[in-house]
Amino acid sequence: MSDSRTRVLVLGRDKEWARRAMDRFSDTHEFVRLPAEAERHGGSPGPDLLSAADELMARRPFAAVVATSESTMLAAGFLRSQYGLPGLDYAQTLLVTNKWRMRGRLGSAVPSPRAWLSGRFLADGPEEGADVTEVVVKPIASSASRDVRRMPVERARAWLADQNGLWLVEEAVAVEREFHCDGAFHDGRVSWLVISEYDRPALQTAGTWGTSFLRGDDPLRPRLTELSHRVVEEVGAGDGVFHVEFLYDGARLTFGEVGLRPAGAGWGELLRVTTGADIWGAFVAAQLGMDGLGFAPVRPAAEISGMLWARPNPDGSLPLPAPEAGRLPGVVLVGEGNRARGADPTNSCDFEYRAYFEGLTPEGADRLRAAITAREGAGPVTAEIGTAG
Repeated sequence: MSDSRTRVLVLGRDKEWARRAMDRFSDTHEFVRLPAEAERHGGSPGPDLLSAADELMARRPFAAVVATSESTMLAAGFLRSQYGLPGLDYAQTLLVTNKWRMRGRLGSAVPSPRAWLSGRFLADGPEEGADVTEVVVKPIASSASRDVRRMPVERARAWLADQNGLWLVEEAVAVEREFHCDGAFHDGRVSWLVISEYDRPALQTAGTWGTSFLRGDDPLRPRLTELSHRVVEEVGAGDGVFHVEFLYDGARLTFGEVGLRPAGAGWGELLRVTTGADIWGAFVAAQLGMDGLGFAPVRPAAEISGMLWARPNPDGSLPLPAPEAGRLPGVVLVGEGNRARGADPTNSCDFEYRAYFEGLTPEGADRLRAAITAREGAGPVTAEIGTAG
């Protein structure tokens, strides 16, 4: 008996939350993959991937492409453009995965830091004594603050002179507050939005850190909402999900970055636990060419709710063991981590475990953070506790 389900090509790692989202459509869609050799360099639409995709399309045509992570979004967008499939096309995907293209498109639409490609920065970037004294250097394509460095201008020049390839160099913002805006859009306009604030900027993340949903009466909420809508509309995509980051220097909000995918490090689970939203379900639905409105939040998040990423403390002591953290007041879920206990994090999204909390007072949230970082509760170093993506 033949399988009448719609065939869908999947690119990227077998992430737990992507797999769960695809399972919701398994009655009507069959999700298939290319041979491992063809997808080995699936971050770009190289000849091996394109040849394998063409062969599959000729033998067993697929009607959609699902990318499970940022690293395969560009290849997925190229295949959609090539075959006329639903979802983000190649140009739209390039805009939100290439940071230089992102700056070029959004720099005039929302307040943004000055930026240079590394070659131009080395040739005629800000001179000594100019108003730009520090810069942030980023790979053209990356996520989760990987390989992102903040340094004085002259040190950046010396560092870049020894590097290969292109880098993005941005004027450093004197960050006092940093925000994370997650949501979904339909017909090119935001359909729902949830705003969070990190407890400290992402490049200052020594030790356990976290995020909580922005209070309803915060004076920056209207401006953050306005700018989030403007970013999504300027990108010009149809349906999908997004996360946008904004930096605040005490006077104005500055655009950081936008991704048209669910954020990693537990954001999807945080939204699900506290609001009932399924941002991964909406992400997969959009790539299938389906309406994702049914995955929106069903309730507002209780104040104060958020999550903490448990990591070794600056003095080398360890956070409270995960089982004990799960018994603390306000904690509603403990999620697995991606680093062995005691291992040094390599970027802002490395952690031993995530503690999700809900409905705390400001004082209760402070006590929870103090309890998780308490030196006396650290316990011995143990084996790795999880491998969440």
